[in-house]
Amino acid sequence: MTGYPFDKIKIKLFVFIYLLSLLNPVMAYESREYLLIDMLVRSCYKDMKNCIPALFKINNYQKKAARNKKFSCQTRLLGLEANLIMATNFNLKRKDAKSILDSIKKYC
Repeated sequence: MTGYPFDKIKIKLFVFIYLLSLLNPVMAYESREYLLIDMLVRSCYKDMKNCIPALFKINNYQKKAARNKKFSCQTRLLGLEANLIMATNFNLKRKDAKSILDSIKKYC
């Protein structure tokens, strides 16, 4: 009779670990998206010809955020798009992009 509670705890622990392992790829995917956005922004500031593809990619993320009703994320992505558009017009604001990227990491 003393073995029953221990078995129940083992099962709960197994389920908890299993669920935790399922969350890891999701978090890694989100982190990978952030790293890709960061890389796109950096490439845009290094070479203006990379801004247009970066804008298209970030716009796709923005639309995805809207579909998922992540409006705070969508707002930051729209701000980043505006910043990159200004970068294409040679009105570079790298500091603004850094703060926007930090908030994207937090809200997306």
